[in-house]
Amino acid sequence: MWLLITAHPDDESMFFIPTLRNLINCNSSNQKDTQSDNNTNNIQLLCLSNGDYRDVSDGPIRTKEICKACSIIGIQNDSKTSAAVTVLNDDRMKDGPNEVWSSDLIANSILEHIRKAIPSMLDDSISKPVNKHDYILSGPKDKKKTLEQSWCYMDHKKSKSKQPNIVQTIDINLLTFDKGGVSNHPNHIDVFKGVQYFLNEKCIVETSCKSLKQHNAKLQLYQEKSNDNIIELNVSVHTLRTICNPLYKYLLWIFVEIPFLFIWLFQIVVYLVYFLLGGLLWGKKGSNPQVQQFSGIRSIANGEDSCQQYRIIDPILVWRAMAAHYSQFVWYRRLSVMFSRYTYINDLEKINPILIQDSDEDDDSIIPLPPVVAIKEEESTPEFLLSPLQMNALREAVLPTGLHQRPWKRIYSLIRDGDSFVAFRKQLEDWHGSQGHQSSLLVVKTTTEELIGGYASIPFVPLASSLGSTAGSCLFRLITKEDIENTVEVYGKSFIATKKIVFNATRCMIAFGGGDDSDGIDEGFGLCLDDNFARGTTARCSAFQNEPLVSNQDGIFDVLDVEVWGFVFGSIG
Repeated sequence: MWLLITAHPDDESMFFIPTLRNLINCNSSNQKDTQSDNNTNNIQLLCLSNGDYRDVSDGPIRTKEICKACSIIGIQNDSKTSAAVTVLNDDRMKDGPNEVWSSDLIANSILEHIRKAIPSMLDDSISKPVNKHDYILSGPKDKKKTLEQSWCYMDHKKSKSKQPNIVQTIDINLLTFDKGGVSNHPNHIDVFKGVQYFLNEKCIVETSCKSLKQHNAKLQLYQEKSNDNIIELNVSVHTLRTICNPLYKYLLWIFVEIPFLFIWLFQIVVYLVYFLLGGLLWGKKGSNPQVQQFSGIRSIANGEDSCQQYRIIDPILVWRAMAAHYSQFVWYRRLSVMFSRYTYINDLEKINPILIQDSDEDDDSIIPLPPVVAIKEEESTPEFLLSPLQMNALREAVLPTGLHQRPWKRIYSLIRDGDSFVAFRKQLEDWHGSQGHQSSLLVVKTTTEELIGGYASIPFVPLASSLGSTAGSCLFRLITKEDIENTVEVYGKSFIATKKIVFNATRCMIAFGGGDDSDGIDEGFGLCLDDNFARGTTARCSAFQNEPLVSNQDGIFDVLDVEVWGFVFGSIG
């Protein structure tokens, strides 16, 4: 399966058609050779926004346009399988050069799409549910039960604890922009960061050949109510190489690609006639011009890495696909489609996961992370509760790698903002609502000088909808000696359970927990703050598999200070 991940409707037509057409042709040839009648969508598209940058009303229009364009390219929905074209409409991923998209949100969107696509790719022997419990509701108001939601993400760190029973292995190739975003569009770059975050955070990384630094990434899904059935996905990520020189991108490439030149010149003459006639000749409904194509795939050596190059000569196909995006098909896009190298050639590079330690322990080539950058505040505000050394220690032990390079921003401070729960809620709502960031870190200092807290990949306070559960959460206890040595004990980071962040405005309480007592160890919330941050409790909790975070035997403590930290993905106004 190939999954193309784009930022806006029309990205697939402007940049990826040479790759898509070659993949479609290869897929058709393979089905003819094997005489297979399998209608599974082996090529799918996930567009993370509906392109409503100019106006909200453009979203539905551009959603219809991308479906029509994909149909022209050869990517069509099949009623028997999952949708081949998916367009998201998430307020946290709005189209626009000034918008910042969370890598964690993008990774979760990709994971959710894969979960829905998996049932259509399973063998007949395991595609059916084992029992009625394998079906769960697809929505709170939807009484229709679907199999798509019965496959759940298995935390790769927990999966190491026992030998999984893998019932099927599936290859999944993710295709997206590279770190340059093709056109340096911020949304394109955020998509690359989100895919990279997905690769590093959601997948198991195995080193197959250490000397060549080749790494295999695997994703595991288990069947709801039946942990014995596990689907393993071999994940590969391919990125479209950005051409930085605009002159080469739109003109000089013609003279560099000598073997390609003559065929291109012939086709461009036909293309110019089409352009001058305004599409009247081939624009009629039902017409399907058959223009001679030159397509192919070849590998290009590039030092230690290799680049896969996809070529195709069919400018009219690209024109028709872009013309389907009629609301965006302005004059400069017409010229871009005609002369752009991406209309004819795609260079794809495979990226490997980033390993924290990719060599022996005595290898001096390991570069440590730079110190945490905390956004400065006015001199009149109180000092940060955490020292720089403590921030560095928490980053290494608690935060996912996608947040390691992000600056920290103090959202709430008990001393600065007061002990009002109303103020606490307002500060967090303003931050999560305006910035769109989800992850945050809660730090508590007790009257006995102990530092404890929790991390969550969802907001601590409910926003538009009530909070659900999250696997991206954990509790921690920071042990420090004279601000020199910092040791962090983390609970629940690699444990799969329902980890709810409970926020109760009436009781003025926020708590980490939501587990059950089936194992007989659930004695309460893992961490709870109430009474407007005057006191707190901590107890054994099955959701995090934690011991009480404070030394006091009864787990009750008085609060000296509280801080909530957010992570900056863009500029702060």
